[in-house]
Amino acid sequence: MELGADDYLTKPFSKAELVGAISSRLKKQEALAEQYNTLRSPNSELNQDATDKLERIKTRLCNALEREEFQVYYQPQVNVQTGKIMSAEALVRWVHPEKGLISPAEFIPHAEATGFIVELGEWVLQTACKQMQVWQKAGFLGLRVAVNLSPRQFHEPDLSNRVAQILAETGLEASSLELELTESLMVEDAESAIATLQHLKNLGVCISLDDFGTGYSSLSYLTQYPFDTLKIDRCFISNITDGSTNAA
Repeated sequence: MELGADDYLTKPFSKAELVGAISSRLKKQEALAEQYNTLRSPNSELNQDATDKLERIKTRLCNALEREEFQVYYQPQVNVQTGKIMSAEALVRWVHPEKGLISPAEFIPHAEATGFIVELGEWVLQTACKQMQVWQKAGFLGLRVAVNLSPRQFHEPDLSNRVAQILAETGLEASSLELELTESLMVEDAESAIATLQHLKNLGVCISLDDFGTGYSSLSYLTQYPFDTLKIDRCFISNITDGSTNAA
């Protein structure tokens, strides 16, 4: 939780851990609300200070990208029956020259707030597609790379066009790319989400729903969206064999 992973708890957990998770989440919401209110404040001085701060943060992030401080790590997904790697999930990390490895929990919220997440996300997508093409040329066929889409990316009006362009530039087959979405995106604007997903599906890419079970989990909306993969969060199935309640 100290690193920012306060969106789930693994059973069994203590009362203190539960209170800690709730407290941490509330602090984050309060900070976001305060930042939003500051930006909306009629006080021009406060508004300018907040704007300047965000601009400085965005500049640092842009500079880090130019200096190639961001790296993409690949977490393999293995078939437990055959032991073979079936796919890999692309995860972005920031290796600062002075501070070392910076947790995504620290820089991703800033990237979202400044809009830099769109540029960063596109870079990760392009990097992952290039790497998958390298692996396939080396003889590792049948693999698929999964890339997470942020809410801001998902709502970009030219998302499907950019994905198509990156696939064309890298020469990667659309079927070798999987785009991951969180379930919270599905309940914000269902009609728009379905249209965007359908455009992506028309390209031939795979769509997966990540972290299912942590938020607005509903089996009913799974029938409305063209998902290929459902990734159930571990907190949803943790201790599933211990007792009738968890099993149910």
